[in-house]
Amino acid sequence: MRYLIGVGTYSGLDDSIGLRVAEAVSARGLESGFRAIEIGGSVLDLVHYLDDGVESVLVVDTARMGRAPGEWMIFEPGDVTSRKDLSCVSTHEGDVLGVVRFAVSLGRPMPRVTFLGIEPAQIGSGIGVSPELDERFEEYVEASVAFCMSRGNVRT
Repeated sequence: MRYLIGVGTYSGLDDSIGLRVAEAVSARGLESGFRAIEIGGSVLDLVHYLDDGVESVLVVDTARMGRAPGEWMIFEPGDVTSRKDLSCVSTHEGDVLGVVRFAVSLGRPMPRVTFLGIEPAQIGSGIGVSPELDERFEEYVEASVAFCMSRGNVRT
């Protein structure tokens, strides 16, 4: 099984983009050989999709990468370093890279995990996404679907 997993919170402005992408893929029936899942609340739930019965996981989420708002890139956990200063894995704070590293530390076989990171313009309390991300929304959906359908063999 392959998964596209959207991460975020609908009440966090641009932090909702991963959820919105997964929701659009599922609602439009674009899943072909993979399943789109929304994980809001606790990113620790991601661990349930990281086991040896899973071929690959694409996580769609905001990522502060120093790029212009709305720009995106595909990367793997080893390509980047988290700038979040968290002392442990917690159900109250989200560090998706930390959750992946935690799952690896359990010593069990892992699927290939890849991220589609989207540079946010606004993160805070509120509903909706910034104009910068809204303008490029279809691009995120198309890139996510193309990546999942290629079995993760396409890189940008």
